[in-house]
Amino acid sequence: MKFSTFYFSGTGNTRWAVETFNAIITAKGHQADLFSIDLGEKLTDERILEIVQEADCIGLGTPIYGGDLPPIMKGFIERLSKILEPVQTEKKAFVINTFGYVNAFGPKEMKKRLTGSGLALSAYVNIQLCNNVNTTAPVDVGMLNKRMTQGKEELTELADCLLAGKKQIKGRGPQTLIGAMIRKKTPEAVARHYQTLGVHSETCTRCMICVNNCPTGSIQFDEEEGFTFLPGCTACMRCYNFCPTGAITMGGVYADPDEVPRYQGPVE
Repeated sequence: MKFSTFYFSGTGNTRWAVETFNAIITAKGHQADLFSIDLGEKLTDERILEIVQEADCIGLGTPIYGGDLPPIMKGFIERLSKILEPVQTEKKAFVINTFGYVNAFGPKEMKKRLTGSGLALSAYVNIQLCNNVNTTAPVDVGMLNKRMTQGKEELTELADCLLAGKKQIKGRGPQTLIGAMIRKKTPEAVARHYQTLGVHSETCTRCMICVNNCPTGSIQFDEEEGFTFLPGCTACMRCYNFCPTGAITMGGVYADPDEVPRYQGPVE
């Protein structure tokens, strides 16, 4: 079988999950490909259609922000549905979500978003890792390793079910009710996130890593005006967590990386 997964990863959790899944599938003698939906990858509509038509099963890998999908993944699913609707492609689909605190986005919500795409949701899992929001304490490595081990087990179970043609829908439960309430406030908070971002001029080296790595191209730099953060921001925290000097500020506050460690994803 051939599995093709479209994914978005802010600071590494989802990338780790989909890469782990692909490694499991490959070890079982099947083909697995990954496609980042970052703007810089420049996936054309024609290429997306080709990827779907050539695969036996389509995956979506995404983090969950406040009980909801990040804007970049919402936009991609809408685009995918428009691309696939005219050709009436029918494929099995699976979803790999990652989250830090509460698993509050369920398969029912994802099914709604896939309506009209021709993708039938046959498997859905949520993998808990660590939150990528700024913290005053270092990552608990022991807890992260434990969650990664559990994640590998769940991803192996997912692979086995898909290869056997069995459904595996997880993520139902009372936490999705919490998600319904959180989701009402999340879009507004995410939409305003870019307004909270800034640059600490004393520590910024103008390396342009934040500009080049922004998945939505929402950070611009001009020699006269400096850095500008745009509404297209998907609130992924990538610029904040991967700035070499920790120069990205939130709410006008500079957080010394020696005092406020940045989370840069799971490390094997």
